[in-house]
Amino acid sequence: MRITVVCKGRDWELKQLQNEAKKLSIDLEVIDISTLDSIPNQIGDTVIWRSSSITISDSKKNHEQAIEDRKLAMQNIMNRATLINRCSSIFPYAREKFFQQKHVSEKLPFINCIPTFQFQTKDEIIQAIENKILHLPFITKPNIGSKGNGVILIRNIYNLEQCEKNFSEMVFQNFIKNSGDYRVFILGGKAIGVIKRIAKNGGFLNNISQGGSAETVTDTKILKILNNIGSAVASAFHLTICGVDIIYDEIEKKFFFLEVNTTPQWRGFQGTTKINVAKDILLFCNRLSERASQQLFSVVKNEYDSHIHLLQEKKFHYLSRLFLWTGENMYKKQIDKLQKEYIGINEKESFSTLKKLYESPIDHGSFMPSKKEREPYFKKYPHLEPCLNLLFKNLFSKKIYNINLRTSLQKIIDDTMLITLKNNLLQDEDAIRVLSTHAINFFYLLENYLPSNPEVKIDAQQYLKIGTNYTEMNAELQLYFFTHCIIGASKFYSESIKKEDKKVYLTMLKISEKIIQKNFKNISLDNKFEFLVCAKICGFQSSVEKNIYDEASQSLSPDGNFLIDTKNDKATQIGRNTFVGSEHRNVLFIMSQIPFRFSLHKKY
Repeated sequence: MRITVVCKGRDWELKQLQNEAKKLSIDLEVIDISTLDSIPNQIGDTVIWRSSSITISDSKKNHEQAIEDRKLAMQNIMNRATLINRCSSIFPYAREKFFQQKHVSEKLPFINCIPTFQFQTKDEIIQAIENKILHLPFITKPNIGSKGNGVILIRNIYNLEQCEKNFSEMVFQNFIKNSGDYRVFILGGKAIGVIKRIAKNGGFLNNISQGGSAETVTDTKILKILNNIGSAVASAFHLTICGVDIIYDEIEKKFFFLEVNTTPQWRGFQGTTKINVAKDILLFCNRLSERASQQLFSVVKNEYDSHIHLLQEKKFHYLSRLFLWTGENMYKKQIDKLQKEYIGINEKESFSTLKKLYESPIDHGSFMPSKKEREPYFKKYPHLEPCLNLLFKNLFSKKIYNINLRTSLQKIIDDTMLITLKNNLLQDEDAIRVLSTHAINFFYLLENYLPSNPEVKIDAQQYLKIGTNYTEMNAELQLYFFTHCIIGASKFYSESIKKEDKKVYLTMLKISEKIIQKNFKNISLDNKFEFLVCAKICGFQSSVEKNIYDEASQSLSPDGNFLIDTKNDKATQIGRNTFVGSEHRNVLFIMSQIPFRFSLHKKY
């Protein structure tokens, strides 16, 4: 494999890449475009773009022409090789802090952005202070800059003299009270590490280059938030390698996006975390090159299997599904390590975990399908989701850890309340159809929880009848409805479905197949893979399987060996097209390609 690095000048990071390439016997060449007017014709299979400035060379060209030259150069590379960090070919002003805040606020509404202003004169700034848009003290910094250079804390209007000649080149932000900021390092759609940077005593700049110190972040709750923000921002800017800076407002108690570094340095990050970034980058490039010689299934499975440690809160989901589906010991060994975190190692810990889960507020997030239609029914049945969460814990604890939580659960939820909830739902078919997965999962999990109680016995024929009465506008919910009937019948991939119900579930699959055929462009890749998984469970050979896998073959992320969802009208939001955000889609894809150990083997 041959790798080309396009850069301007030679820095510590470039030397690290060269040193690690020698150790790994990788052919790495460097193209310094400081003195070139164009990219040479001979380049590597993978090209790493490490130049963030506008111009391709030092020749005197107007700004717009320089932007166009760079765009053409990058597009030329993309026609011949894999280009890492194609951001500048899409967003020519991505380096500008004003553009960054605007872009993230528009593309990622679930991320808090810092109100950022530009002014031309001192009078405009004073007017903004009088109108309470800016509040003293506030920050001003170069619109294009790095390492904390040129950042000024404006404590009073007299401090404005420090930047008076450059107002048009600066941005202005209200000061955020903080105890440091965070750098999330992103590589291939994954957050490989996070550091907290802390200003030296008496300072306000957290940058290591400005004398700040750094520490590795290990708190899992904070990491989950920071990693999700960082990977979503990287995806929004089409950045394969970048550093995303985030700050915590101690007054508002919120995390805010600060900026993204399109050509990140990592000397301070590596010194703090001990992560060999250059080596990780080169190994990542090597994995990208495997696309040309390996099947899509192998490429995706290898990527997830070798980076389970970076799946954050999705570890249990990935490991549990593949262990239950395949029975493979490699997944069991890893999921055993999560027992304490998932349910505890004794009854006291289990009860504490369950009680906390039951009492925790429900966050539907911004990605829930038909959220607006579902929320009135969540309010109508407020116990549904808390009970659903506990019943999930019960099933997976039994199937994976051989722990029956019945004793602990009886102290939290009453059997009579559960049965009453089921009966009330069954009399409200509109609620069942809109709640879809939530209602269906509850019914099947309740039967698993109270297996000897005839009042909760599943009537698959009844659910088939309810599921056939959807309007065309609810095709997505109908598909969810039927696939989760089948998944529920398999006790979430841990058993075969009952043979006496086989015909009912095959009918559900045939209806689902027609839904997909009729609405192919309007159904997400996640839903299509889930359908194929259900087909495996039932031994059903679908006529749309090839079409689904054809879409999958066009859906590899440019930033890593995982499938994203961009080729249909239901394509998911940016936040779910990261390595972690795509886990659900990719584990279903992997499962759909592997025989189900409890499958009804006969093909229909």
